[in-house]
Amino acid sequence: MDKESLSQLIEISRAVGSDPEYVQAGGGNTSIKSPDGRTMAIKASGTPLARMSESAGWVELDIGKVLSIFARHELATMAVNEREACVAEHLASAAISQGRPSVESALHAFLGKVGIHTHPVAVNALTCGPGEKALSEITRRDEPAPLWVPYTDPGWRLAAVVKSAVEGYAKRHGHPPAVIFLENHGIFVSTNSAPDSLALHHDWVERCAKHFSAAIPSLPAAAQLDSARLRKVLVELRRAWHELRGTAAFVRLSANTELAGLATSDTASILASGALTPDVIVYAGAHAVLAGSIEELPAKLKAALSEKTPPHVAIVRNVGSFLLADDAVKLEAAEELAAYAAKVVRLAAARGGARNLSPEASDFILNWEAEHYRASLMESKPAPLAGKVALVTGAASGLGCGIAQGMVEAGAAVAFCDVDEPGLAEAVAAAGEPRRALALRMDVTNEESVIAAFDGAVRHWGGMDIVVCAAGIAPAFNLVDFPVNKWRLALEINLTGYFLAAREAARIMQAQGTGGAMLMLSSKSGLDASKANSAYNATKAGELHLVRGWALELGPDGIRVNAIAPGNVIAGSKLWNEEYIKAAAAKKGIKPEEVIPYYNSLTALKREIKREDVAAAVVFLCSDQARCITGQTLVVDSGQVFVR
Repeated sequence: MDKESLSQLIEISRAVGSDPEYVQAGGGNTSIKSPDGRTMAIKASGTPLARMSESAGWVELDIGKVLSIFARHELATMAVNEREACVAEHLASAAISQGRPSVESALHAFLGKVGIHTHPVAVNALTCGPGEKALSEITRRDEPAPLWVPYTDPGWRLAAVVKSAVEGYAKRHGHPPAVIFLENHGIFVSTNSAPDSLALHHDWVERCAKHFSAAIPSLPAAAQLDSARLRKVLVELRRAWHELRGTAAFVRLSANTELAGLATSDTASILASGALTPDVIVYAGAHAVLAGSIEELPAKLKAALSEKTPPHVAIVRNVGSFLLADDAVKLEAAEELAAYAAKVVRLAAARGGARNLSPEASDFILNWEAEHYRASLMESKPAPLAGKVALVTGAASGLGCGIAQGMVEAGAAVAFCDVDEPGLAEAVAAAGEPRRALALRMDVTNEESVIAAFDGAVRHWGGMDIVVCAAGIAPAFNLVDFPVNKWRLALEINLTGYFLAAREAARIMQAQGTGGAMLMLSSKSGLDASKANSAYNATKAGELHLVRGWALELGPDGIRVNAIAPGNVIAGSKLWNEEYIKAAAAKKGIKPEEVIPYYNSLTALKREIKREDVAAAVVFLCSDQARCITGQTLVVDSGQVFVR
C-alpha cells in the first residue's frame, strides 16, 4: 500500500475511532484502496481504530481475490459454521500482509475508494428506532437518498445482501450510494477521497443527532446506596457468578448517568428483552437482567447465569445498573456498550421507541466465530494474579508503585492508593494495562479516608482479594536528637496505617468467604536494626509481629498474611531521598555518591536490589503458588540478613 493512502487511512481511523459517540469497544471499520485499485488496506479484525498506525492494525488485501468470494455460490447453501469457516479462509488467502482481515472486507471491496463503517449513538437511535421513515425526513430533496438495508447477519451474508441492494440502487439512480444505513447495526460511508468520506460521515451523524435532540428526555439523578448495603450486594453477586460460572468475578454498580437513568425508566424492559446491535451482544450480552428490587436481584441473576453466554448487565429498578464480567477489561467494555445501548434506547424512545434484534439474530452473533475471536482479544493471558482485585497503599512512588505496577503486570486489577494524587495519576498511567489500574486517594492515618478508599475499590470491581501495605516513612535521627512528632508520625503511618488497611481488608474478605491474601512491606531493619533509625526499626519489627498474629487470627477464614523484608531499594524511592542519602553517608563516614555501592557491598550477591525484585516476591506470596504460606517473612535483600 502506498504511503499517502496509508496515511489517509490512519487519519480517518483515528478521527472516528477516538470518539465514543461513533465507536465503542474497538468496533467499526475503515478501508482505503490503492491508486491502481488492485489492493485495499482495511482495519484488522479486533484492532481499535484509534490505535491504528502506519505499521500495525491493518491488513492489505488483493481486491480481486476478495471479490471472487461472490462467485462461490455454494456458500449460500452451506451450514452456518461451515460457511463462516470457508469465508474466513477465503479472506485470509486474499491477504498480502500479516493480520486477520475484517469480516466486512468483502463489503468494503465493492464500494467506494475510502470506506468508513461505524456504530454512532445517534445513527443507531435511528436504525434501532424509527428507521427508514426517519431517514427520509432528514434527507434533503436535492441530494441522493441513502440506501436502507434491513437487518442481516453480518459478514458474508450482509456483504451479499448489500451488494445486491447497491446494484439495484445504481440501476435506479445511475450511481452507487455514498451512504448506507444498516438496520440495528450502523452506518457505512464511501467516497473517492478521505476528506469527503470523513465529512459525509460527520454530516449524517450530526443530522441524526439533531433529529433526536429536540425530543430527548432529561436524565434523572442516580440513586445512592449506603456503603454497607452496596458491599453486601456486590459480595453476593460476585459469589453467585463465581459459584455458577466457575471463574473470577468483577462487579460494579455503574456511576454512568445513562445507566443510572435507565433504571428509573420504562425503557429498561427493552434491554431486558434483547440486545440492540451485534456489538452490544458481544460485550454486554444478548439481554439484560431486570429486577424490581435489590432483594430480588441475586435470584434473578442466578437464573440468568445458567445461560451459555451470561448477561453482563443487571438493572435494578430505581437503583441502578450492575455490570458483571470475568475480567476487569471486559467489565469496562460491558459498561461502555451498556451505556451506549441505554443512550440509544433513550433517544429512540423520544421518537416512538427502540427495536431489539430477534432471538435468531442474537443466536447467530453468540455462535459466530468471528465475534468470539474479537471478544477473545480482551481475554487476560494466563498470569499468577489474573482475576484478582488488589489494593496497594503507598502506590504513588517507590516500592509501593513498583509493587502495584508489578501486580498489574501479573494480571491483577489494582487500586493504587496514596495521598500523592499527582503521583498516583502518573503511576496508573504507566501501568502495563491502565484499564486494570485505579487511582484512589488514601491517607493511611485517617480511618475515614481508609474506609472510603476501600469502598471505592469495591464499588469499582466488586470485592477485594489482595491487600499490600507499602506506605511508610523512615525519619533518620540519633536517639538524643529524635523529635517526638517525627516518632509519632512514623508510628501513625507505619503501624496505625497498616492496622487500618488490614482491618478493612479483613472485614471485606471475611464477608466474601473466599479467603484472600495480605502482604505487609516490612524491612531488613525489622530483623536487623540499623543505626540512628529508632522509629523505623521499631515499626518494621512491629509489623512482623502484627503479621504473625493476624495470620493466626485470619487463618480459619482462608486469609493468608505474610511480610516482605526488603533490603536497601534505593532507585525510585522516596525514603532514599537526597537528605536521607546524606544522612546515611554521614552515618557511615562516606561520600553521598558512595552510599549505593557501599550498601551493595554488604550483600552476599553484591547486587543492587530493584523494586521489580520486591514486586516479584510480593506477586509470589499473593498467588496460589503460596497457598500454604502464611505468617512468614520473605527477605529480599541480596543476602544481607540471614534469618535463622
